[in-house]
Amino acid sequence: MSQYFAQETFTTIFELNSVPALAYIGKTSQTTTPLPRTFHVHHDLAEIIFIRHGQGTYTINNHSYEIKKGDLIFINSGILHNENNEQNSISTYCIGIKKLRLKSLAENQLLPNTMCPVLQSGMLFSRIHQFFSILAYFVEHNLEPGAAEIGNCTMRSLLVLCRILIDNNKVVLEGEDYNLGLRIKEYIDEHYLEDINLSTISTAIRVNTYYLSHVFKKIVGYSPMQYVIHRRIGEAQNLLINTDYSITQIALMSGYNNSNYFQVVFNTMVGMPPGKYRKSWLNNSSK
Repeated sequence: MSQYFAQETFTTIFELNSVPALAYIGKTSQTTTPLPRTFHVHHDLAEIIFIRHGQGTYTINNHSYEIKKGDLIFINSGILHNENNEQNSISTYCIGIKKLRLKSLAENQLLPNTMCPVLQSGMLFSRIHQFFSILAYFVEHNLEPGAAEIGNCTMRSLLVLCRILIDNNKVVLEGEDYNLGLRIKEYIDEHYLEDINLSTISTAIRVNTYYLSHVFKKIVGYSPMQYVIHRRIGEAQNLLINTDYSITQIALMSGYNNSNYFQVVFNTMVGMPPGKYRKSWLNNSSK
């Protein structure tokens, strides 16, 4: 028999007296079709997405990333993000974590906002996959005795493993074009519900329209006006999911004065009209 002794003392990654809570776990596969989400923000939680199979593109904050099998995507609270993948192109696990307080970071932050949020799991792929699989099982069977506690303990163990990966892969995002892209994005994020166009953005940032469009597309992966549309539709999706406002009200609240035009844009972006999207989301949530 082999016997190994556990280390009795260790340094925790969590702030004193803080206990993170698992909000949810989601699982997608190349054989299922999840409801699409465009740009959105989580204000009260952080997310970790694990790419099990396939490849695609994610836009996080103001940068576009090509992702592949084994990648982990860390999304801090308050960070705008969007997946732009062909239907059934990837399989993922996704967890939401509330009340997260890691040492040296703000609440619901997984890593510094200046650090690249996409890391390859490498040799840890199998272990991380196992953690997500165990987590999914106990959340799915949450009525079993002890399931909720096991699920939350597994989530905390997964966080420790992820923190090791983050500490070993500190790649910082910086550069002149990156900073300009960030300025453009910040302006659009403040004014996307208003009547803005490329000319008004260019005037506000004091950069000519050609260079502005070139830099923004290179950094974010979308043209400035495409990004405006994604932000507006993302806001509409949040309102459809979380409120009882009418479609006409949501159109106005999303920056569209014409409800019919809003529904055309929404259908083009999401693949279904806003009313059907709301109904489909509510049906999925009730299962």
